[in-house]
Amino acid sequence: MRRKRAVLVAGAVAAGVSVLGGWLGYQHLEQQVTYCALRAYDPHDVASTARYADSVFAGRVAAFVERRDVDGWTEDVYRIEVASVLRGNLRGTVRVTYSLDEGGPDRLKDGSTYLFATRPQVDPAKDGHAQLYQGEMKPVDDRQLAVWREAVALPVAPE
Repeated sequence: MRRKRAVLVAGAVAAGVSVLGGWLGYQHLEQQVTYCALRAYDPHDVASTARYADSVFAGRVAAFVERRDVDGWTEDVYRIEVASVLRGNLRGTVRVTYSLDEGGPDRLKDGSTYLFATRPQVDPAKDGHAQLYQGEMKPVDDRQLAVWREAVALPVAPE
């Protein structure tokens, strides 16, 4: 009887130690999780990005709205006045969220005009449109405009 009890106690202790060790290991790994975005395109390449964008347009930064942290991603939100459209049907003023896979994005300058390649967020009225392109954001010039015009002429990627 004593031997049976000793075996049961030893088994319970071993099970407890195993559970505790597994939980502690999980906690340690959970703190090391890094996020990465899986895409079917290269966000640093104009031609690749343009194929997946619902809208490509030149827009003037009317205002920086906020910087927010969403599930470990830093996003800047801007109010953008649409100046000219290369693809899509955006008009007027739209909200654009801009984030990078690594680090926070450089702040876009109020009053400057940039090229945007976007897709609507789940709730575009609330969250606006997500900037897909992650290459260098510089105020638009004729060379950039020509590169993007050529890119939007490529076939749109299938959904």
